[in-house]
Amino acid sequence: MAQQKHVRKQQESSEAVVSEILKAAATEFASHGFEGASTRAIAERAGVFQAQISYHIGTKDDLWRSTIDWLFERLRNDLEKGFADQMDQPIHDAANAFADIIRRHVKHTAQHPELSRIMSVEAAMATERTKYLLKNHVKPTFAALRLIWADVQAEGRGRGLEADDVFLLMIGLAPLPFAQGPLMKSLVGKDRCHADAHADAMVKLVLG
Repeated sequence: MAQQKHVRKQQESSEAVVSEILKAAATEFASHGFEGASTRAIAERAGVFQAQISYHIGTKDDLWRSTIDWLFERLRNDLEKGFADQMDQPIHDAANAFADIIRRHVKHTAQHPELSRIMSVEAAMATERTKYLLKNHVKPTFAALRLIWADVQAEGRGRGLEADDVFLLMIGLAPLPFAQGPLMKSLVGKDRCHADAHADAMVKLVLG
């Protein structure tokens, strides 16, 4: 029993260290890009030794992939009630369900803009990281969105927009006030960049 408790404490400690590393890495990659970020700076931000990054995660490339996986998992968890549980069957009142997805997405991005900032940098390049993003996260997310958007269209909603149009709005416009916060607040005002106000505008734009 004592041995089991010791092992459990070690696992919990390792999980806590990895969590702090991923949080720090998300901030550094979002602020400086992959090339500009350093594992030394990430370790300092996380309050760990640099060697712990290698021990728990691996190389800088491994760290970037682990960070992306963690960021997308966190996003999917926030969207789950409005999206993932409904993907395999027609949805009753799909337009309302999709409005909930938009609101959850906007709120998540307002609280955690790192993923959008990282994607903006990586999307402008053709690297192995770009391929990883597309294959493991962006394309699966787009495929799921297509399914629920088909239900919205079946209800005669959606302003005649195609799934491609909606996806562009979701990944481009929805995060804009938060991924580029200082600039947007100067242009349109702080109130307009509030998550609730922006979510209302996005729902109106997409669903009418």
